Amino acid sequence: MDAGIAYVFLFISLYFEVFMLVSFLERSSRKARTTETRSARTPYTPSVAIVVPCYNEARSVEATIKSLLNLKYPSALLEIIVVDDGSTDNTLSVARSIVSETARLSVYTKENGGKHTAMNFALAHTQADLIGCLDADSVVAPDALLHIAEVFRNIDVAAVTPGILIKKPETILQYMQDAEYRLSVFNRFTLAALGSAFITPGPFSIFRTAVVRETGGWRHGHSTEDMEMALRMQEAGYLIGNAPGAVVYTGTPRTVPALFRQRVRWTYGFLRNALDYRHMFGNRTYGNLSLIVLPTALVSIGIAIYFFARIVVYGIFDLLHSITRFEILGLSFHPSFSIFYVNTSAMWFLIYMAVALVVGLISLGTFIGSGRKMPPLGTPLFVLFYSMLVPMWLTTAVVRAVFKTGVRWR
Repeated sequence: MDAGIAYVFLFISLYFEVFMLVSFLERSSRKARTTETRSARTPYTPSVAIVVPCYNEARSVEATIKSLLNLKYPSALLEIIVVDDGSTDNTLSVARSIVSETARLSVYTKENGGKHTAMNFALAHTQADLIGCLDADSVVAPDALLHIAEVFRNIDVAAVTPGILIKKPETILQYMQDAEYRLSVFNRFTLAALGSAFITPGPFSIFRTAVVRETGGWRHGHSTEDMEMALRMQEAGYLIGNAPGAVVYTGTPRTVPALFRQRVRWTYGFLRNALDYRHMFGNRTYGNLSLIVLPTALVSIGIAIYFFARIVVYGIFDLLHSITRFEILGLSFHPSFSIFYVNTSAMWFLIYMAVALVVGLISLGTFIGSGRKMPPLGTPLFVLFYSMLVPMWLTTAVVRAVFKTGVRWR
């Protein structure tokens, strides 16, 4: 019974990975055929407002604002709105010190209410065609906005996500996250091609302003307003595009506790939003998103927890067996490890395939995001160790979602 469940879960994992790979190859082939036509177009430059919501970001907000001021975009069509969400440090004074340098920058302050309230505040203060968000710990490449604006030629597109990479990884944990973010670049690119992206991440996702107003602005979304907005827009029949050439560099947690808190919040938000939008699951109206992507994302949480629990249980049984053998036979050590031995059972073969596919998808994400063909240095650590952390925060998030305990940004 246990082996049967494991085989089923491994098959689901492999099926989805292959599905994503085939979809990527199809998208790449289609994109190659249209590249020449697109290159002859005049750049598409609607008016854009970029919002920088801030809460105690004095150390990083200046670099964020200056990266926006360096964007290669018509200055008359770009406004930058900094919203200080009740910071208790000198975030506001740092932002105001830059105002004198350009008329494109506006700085506001308000009582603390959360990121979604800062975005809605900015929405009420702009008439731009597009409105976007850049987290105050991120910086953008100069041509990022031009790449994103181009995708909005399609009138059915309500939001566009960028290619998000890590800002100079320094710790071992950040190097592991670097591999994860490269995999996310691949996933966003492919899910957008399938019309199935369900997150519009904070670092430089851009929205069609009229659609944001039409659908009711930003909501709390269980502390994941970016996910809730993406689901709501697709519920309304709009598409979410992706521009991997729009590179954004973002900060990431440096310690395990900080990473754990962040990922519990993300997973909790997904589970609670999935419950709120449960009518989309299995509904043919929403295509691949509801029939494949959302159900698989939900099931994958259970799969990760199952395999982690399986490893722990079997590990405990092996430990008890070793203790019993020691009590009966005394201390004996007979090493059996051999570098020439490879377990070739059917289950291990499927595991090898799943790992190889993950490494391959990370490599593709690296190529899409930066043009490099080799996966990042942190890939082996990501495969070996990071995967052991994931089930821990997934389990914590599931428990919190069941008991509706809520999560906090900080």
